[in-house]
Amino acid sequence: MPYSVTYDEETDCIFVSVNGELNLSLFNSMAPEVAQLLKKHACKQVLNDLRHTTLEQSVLSIYSMPEQALKAGVCRTIKRALVVNGAFSEFRFLETVFINQGNIVKMFNSIDDAKGWLFDEEKS
Repeated sequence: MPYSVTYDEETDCIFVSVNGELNLSLFNSMAPEVAQLLKKHACKQVLNDLRHTTLEQSVLSIYSMPEQALKAGVCRTIKRALVVNGAFSEFRFLETVFINQGNIVKMFNSIDDAKGWLFDEEKS
């Protein structure tokens, strides 16, 4: 399987890992699984490990991802970290589209930095 979606009880976080190309079809397969775990555990954060992922470069496909996530049940108030490998340029448009549609999303190069941001508000 090109992706995995799991819930980590210790951190109260959904972990999504994608290997290969992230396209709208794959996104539409993952989103309901993420939504189900968010609802089941009343969880408010998702860490997306995209370090071994390439993003389909279709503007229309990327632009529709936030709407598809919302339709699947992943609300805009869910805090989402995107961990990418190297430069942010490949995923910058995806991040911007999500933010412009009212989502809480931020990119990182390290899992630790992403966790620090995700859980910062939870500790205060």
